[in-house]
Amino acid sequence: MIHHHNPNLTIRDDRIVSNKKDATQTAEDAVFGLWSAFKQGDEAALTAIYRQYIHDLYHYGERITSDKELIEDSIHDMFVELWRRRESIGQASSVKFYLYKALRRKIIKSLVQKRRLPFDGNVPSNYNFEIIFSCESDQITREISQEQREALLQAVNSLTRRQKEAITLKFYDDLSYEEVSSIMKLSVRSTYNLIYRALDTLKENTKLVYLLLLMVCG
Repeated sequence: MIHHHNPNLTIRDDRIVSNKKDATQTAEDAVFGLWSAFKQGDEAALTAIYRQYIHDLYHYGERITSDKELIEDSIHDMFVELWRRRESIGQASSVKFYLYKALRRKIIKSLVQKRRLPFDGNVPSNYNFEIIFSCESDQITREISQEQREALLQAVNSLTRRQKEAITLKFYDDLSYEEVSSIMKLSVRSTYNLIYRALDTLKENTKLVYLLLLMVCG
């Protein structure tokens, strides 16, 4: 798994301010050139995009299903499909967002097909979304007690599936509210409300919220 470097964090007006966004934006800007080259038939550019996002994509897939083979197959099939459709694909406003949305749809479609259910692009009712602390957050988890870690995991996973997915896409994956709403097929207002309600549910334990933001912003 890829390791994220922890940004410098400061508390200002009860909010966590992070340097991560600037670094993320710089990396995303660099990928736009690769995306354009890939669309023009540069296979090496698509390989570079794959290497840039494979770990993030795999970890995102793990939040949707524990079927590792299905995740790997979905990522592989997604990139094969991208290559086949390269001439008709538009210029993505965010490559990461485009890949996340495509992978989510492909994984959920595969899960639905396994159960022989009709697929309409929506999430099946028994679909689950779990937040897993990966090795990317090991440095943070070493700094908190096992009791705190278990309390945090229990608190977050007590949220509804949609709440968990929304807050991880927003804070962990650093997507905009508009991008989160598009991936989850919600209005932007509904996405705002969903994330607000999730954080409001956790507000009884401010320390847990702070630890969560450290986890997902680290």
